[in-house]
Amino acid sequence: MKSKSCEKSRGAGVPSTTTLTAEAANLAPAEPQAQAAESDTALCGNIDSAGRRCHMLVMSAASDLCAYHAQRRLQAQRGSETAASELLACVSDFSDAASVNRFLGTLVKQVTLKRIPRRDAVTLAYICQLLLNSLGAINREECMRLEEARFQELQAQKRPPRIIWDIPGPPYEPPDPLEAALAKKASNDASSRT
Repeated sequence: MKSKSCEKSRGAGVPSTTTLTAEAANLAPAEPQAQAAESDTALCGNIDSAGRRCHMLVMSAASDLCAYHAQRRLQAQRGSETAASELLACVSDFSDAASVNRFLGTLVKQVTLKRIPRRDAVTLAYICQLLLNSLGAINREECMRLEEARFQELQAQKRPPRIIWDIPGPPYEPPDPLEAALAKKASNDASSRT
């Protein structure tokens, strides 16, 4: 079996803007290097994840993207700005665990609404974990600073520690007569055995 070669139809009367047909390539004079480089810059600068470049023409000389990719980039920027403003609206600073928890809750909402890519969400969650870990260290440093300030204050006063000599003891309760008799009998028995 032989396979038939398929030719892609270009549409009726629509000339191609990016490729030349074989006959036109043979008839066209050789282009200088500068014109070839100039025609490459007229193509869209978007490169997809597989490394392929878009073959559409740019929308203006100031832009490096075609109309489709420029619109997608603008939508992505607007979406990321909206997501960032919603994420940061609930948190003024990350100095306590409650604010980090609010941020993580908003992050979960943004991920479920597909406004933030999963990879970015994982990165933000890891940063929040680091922030929570650092809060414990900050609290320990603050406690040490307060203790040192208290010690310095005592040193500045140069007072010896106060010792109380006449601390009242527990109230005196007379022993129960039955317990006293049992204790006396036990001591007499112990002395008589020896």
